[in-house]
Amino acid sequence: MTDKAWKVLGFAIACGSAVWMAAADVQAAGAVTAVTTGSPVAGMEVYMDKYQQSQKQKSEESPAGLTQDKIRYGTFNTIFKNIGVAKVEDSLNIRKEPKNDAEIVGKLRSHAGSSVLSEENGWYKIKSGQVTGYVYGEYLATGKEARAIAYYDMRLLLRVDTQTLRVRRQPNTDSEILGRIHEGETYRFLSSKDGWAKIEYRGQTAYAYAPDYATIAYTIPEAEKNDDIRNQVVNYAVKFVGNPYRWGGTNPNTGADCSGFVQYVMEHAAGVRLDRTSRQQAAEGEAIPASSMEPGDLLFYSSGSQIDHVAMYIGKGQIIHAANRRSGIKISSWDYRKPVTIRRVIP
Repeated sequence: MTDKAWKVLGFAIACGSAVWMAAADVQAAGAVTAVTTGSPVAGMEVYMDKYQQSQKQKSEESPAGLTQDKIRYGTFNTIFKNIGVAKVEDSLNIRKEPKNDAEIVGKLRSHAGSSVLSEENGWYKIKSGQVTGYVYGEYLATGKEARAIAYYDMRLLLRVDTQTLRVRRQPNTDSEILGRIHEGETYRFLSSKDGWAKIEYRGQTAYAYAPDYATIAYTIPEAEKNDDIRNQVVNYAVKFVGNPYRWGGTNPNTGADCSGFVQYVMEHAAGVRLDRTSRQQAAEGEAIPASSMEPGDLLFYSSGSQIDHVAMYIGKGQIIHAANRRSGIKISSWDYRKPVTIRRVIP
């Protein structure tokens, strides 16, 4: 059967229709002609699994350029246990506890997948990628409905099975780092060469060197981890705007210098401990280009040969910093001076 035919079949099951198909039709290469309503034939899922197996073989036979000691091939059957799929138009909140006002720890985008761990008072406890939490059961398809949706929507994805992996603009280690991807995250897989996987990353083409135990699979995306930690850091930092600058100070409530301010905010809002001076802090974390800045990243400046100032990016081209005795803690444009380096210290 063609890919289109299989997706039509999956859609029919997702809509709750019972279908049947003769064995001879499963082997046919043409369009679907024998799918009608009626009693489901035994082994329908076996036919579907054979389809996934055929896709796996296509991947293995193609000139992927990734060796077997670098990757595994799989399907969503090997990734999810007791699969659950979000049946919403936009996204489904994953909460820390099974109640509507609990903290949001992640999101399942429309038709993203998860493993269902248990059920409690109309809520499902799920695990998806790096996220474990609760979703309201009304919006999560399970069982055969979930499998049918997954078959209909599955795409060839690179799934990261290591703690963190750098994503670069070009397939070499000297290329600009665009960001990092983390264990359990999935990205559209396009091609590969010499160990570099070409993927879709934040709306653009990018490259990641395939780590041990990366998986290329016909599967569906997993949960997105909540990035509220960066928002929390920014919201915490801006509370100190207008407070005094004090040389050697480490508490922005009473007065702090630039590095003392950043050190205090990072420790209290993000649990990240930094060294005391701006020169020491400039060696921490990971260097990133200005094009990849996110709220909470640190910018370091110099007025001579040595770094002597640090600020925190808060988004929309702005930084917050303990500027000087005259201005105190204030918000400025990030490029009021050219930064020497930009560092990411929030994982």
